[in-house]
Amino acid sequence: MPDDLLEKRSGHTQSVSRALSLLIKLSEEPEGLNLSELARRVKLAPSTAHRLLTTLQLDQFVRFEDGRWLIGVQSFNVGSSYMRARDICYMARPYLRFLMQETGETSNLALVENDELVYLAQTECPELMRALARPGAKAPLTCSAVGKVCLAFMPRQKAERMIAKAGISQLTRKSHITPTSLWKDLDDTRKRQFAVDDEEHSDGLRCVSAPLFGPKSEVVGALSVSGPSVRISDQHMASFGQIVKRVSLDMTKALGGSWPE
Repeated sequence: MPDDLLEKRSGHTQSVSRALSLLIKLSEEPEGLNLSELARRVKLAPSTAHRLLTTLQLDQFVRFEDGRWLIGVQSFNVGSSYMRARDICYMARPYLRFLMQETGETSNLALVENDELVYLAQTECPELMRALARPGAKAPLTCSAVGKVCLAFMPRQKAERMIAKAGISQLTRKSHITPTSLWKDLDDTRKRQFAVDDEEHSDGLRCVSAPLFGPKSEVVGALSVSGPSVRISDQHMASFGQIVKRVSLDMTKALGGSWPE
């Protein structure tokens, strides 16, 4: 890498590190700190601290009131997102275990985060051949059951934005290749209240998923069961759909959410 680019990247990294140190110090002080005291604690020049703080203020990570800098609402939102994901993962454990026991297949939890869908928890079935979606992996929106069921229950404008950002993923010969076929599938998904992935994500694998909703009936994620198509027949897909839907309804209630009418 050229020296000038390396120096530029190093400078950016240093700025991020310094900005984070400001946020950490402010998080320790509910009443906030004035500029000179904050700069002293993080060992920065006041002019440097002020420049970073005003940048953070633009995105509402910090705020300035009565001569003091305080944590902003966006920092709270980021922290709340982490806590919500952690709490939901913990709460999901018995539901994932029940799904695995009822279907004999691996169960999964995925949550919508920042216009993406991320697998956060899984209970593996005891079979040697099983479908795995490791926690932290992103789910393809248009060719996975969890992705399609979340898109189906989102406001159309938000779903279109996410699809435009991610694109229509064509991972197998059964994946959707046009918006028309995708939206027809999403309409069918909304009517039956669960989605199916019939080897659209990976050859030889099938998956069934139902949505999870928040307090305002907004879709926040999905539960699913997945496994090889040699074990999951068409009849299994239909029965698994009803099971996953029932468990998703129960978990939604436990989260304080409500299914849309």
